[in-house]
Amino acid sequence: MDWRRLAVLACFPAMLMAKPLSLDEAWQQLDNDSALLAAERQASKRAEGARDAAADLGLPSLDLSGSYVQLEKPLRLEIDEQLATPIGALPIDIALDLTERQIYRTSLTGAFPIYAGGRIEAAQKIKQAELEASMQQVEIRRRERFNLLVQRYYGVVLTKQNLDLRQQQVDARKTHFDHATLLEQQGQIAAVERLNAQVALDNAKVEAKSAQHQVKLAQYALNSLLQQAVEPTPYQRALVVPPLAPLEQRVGNEHPALLLFDAKQRQAKGAIAAEKGRYKPSLGLFGSYTLAEDNSILSHLEPEWFVGIRFSMPIFANDGRSGRLRAARSAELEARYRRQQTKQDLLLLLQSQHQAVEQAAYEYQAYASTVELATENRRLRQLAFQQGLATSLQLVDADQSLTAAQLARAQAQYHYLVALAQVVSLGGNFEPLLIGTNWESSNG
Repeated sequence: MDWRRLAVLACFPAMLMAKPLSLDEAWQQLDNDSALLAAERQASKRAEGARDAAADLGLPSLDLSGSYVQLEKPLRLEIDEQLATPIGALPIDIALDLTERQIYRTSLTGAFPIYAGGRIEAAQKIKQAELEASMQQVEIRRRERFNLLVQRYYGVVLTKQNLDLRQQQVDARKTHFDHATLLEQQGQIAAVERLNAQVALDNAKVEAKSAQHQVKLAQYALNSLLQQAVEPTPYQRALVVPPLAPLEQRVGNEHPALLLFDAKQRQAKGAIAAEKGRYKPSLGLFGSYTLAEDNSILSHLEPEWFVGIRFSMPIFANDGRSGRLRAARSAELEARYRRQQTKQDLLLLLQSQHQAVEQAAYEYQAYASTVELATENRRLRQLAFQQGLATSLQLVDADQSLTAAQLARAQAQYHYLVALAQVVSLGGNFEPLLIGTNWESSNG
């Protein structure tokens, strides 16, 4: 471990306890532990429970019911009439208790829907479509989290590379300042050359301090996402451009945003069927069986059991069924049109990000020669300055050009990785970025 790394760790003590984690390991942890993804999965489980509940709508129901009533006095039948007979009218005065003061009954009641105008089946299809939509929403959130992880993970790598380059620049300019001071003392250069070296060193220190803050912010962002201190691993594999055609096919057929709108279309079609069912009759069976009751006359007069069939046909309703039917049809068309537009947007995004991958990979390769040239130019400027053939500003410019070229190459790699994350997440296969599955280059 070199002294520059020790200096970085000294600036950020929490990094001493950071756990080295590959991108694959970081993604597995985020996928398993993310509170957002956990919430989305619970929403999907809730939709699954609603789907299972809807599956029971067509089953018969059976209830056990009971009642107990305490009356002020029994229900009484009183007859006070005159009865005509051959010998004259006879008075009749009868008082009969029909119930007792305590009335109780326990019975089983059941119902079974035979036909409901297709509304039961429609409700079941709606809940199934809602479950499928919820599952696709989980997948959408997973891909968003993956992209965010890649940005923050390799964002830390980039800021650390920047800090390392800035520290190297400080070292180089410190050496240059020491040489300039020595040459000034020997009378080989003017004081202004030493002052230029001093300013360049101070500027390098300022940039290194700013780079430290960038590392700190990037590290905090990554640690917050993963809920632990993490030390990311730099990307070491070749920058390969994936072929576009297979990705376009997968995005156009399998992207969860499109499958989400497919599910919403099925929801709307189920709503259409349910609203049409409001115009249709309903038919069902019902019945009851008395298990226990009081011993009154009225109880003996009532049947112990009964069964029947219930039929209803809506003639005129004030529930706005015609308007609800139009709304359901509009919802189905809305989902269809939104799917079409989303597909166009996704394919355009894929093409844009694929071009960004190509451009970043090209820049990364191109900057290799720029770094090589800048390295050689700085070496020559250093020799020339020591021999009095170059000024301090020329050496500083050469040093600055080298740092800029190295940083530009690191930034090109970061842009490649961020764009590649977008591409693989659109296609739904994270493996090429996570574990380095080989891809055929799209440019042969």
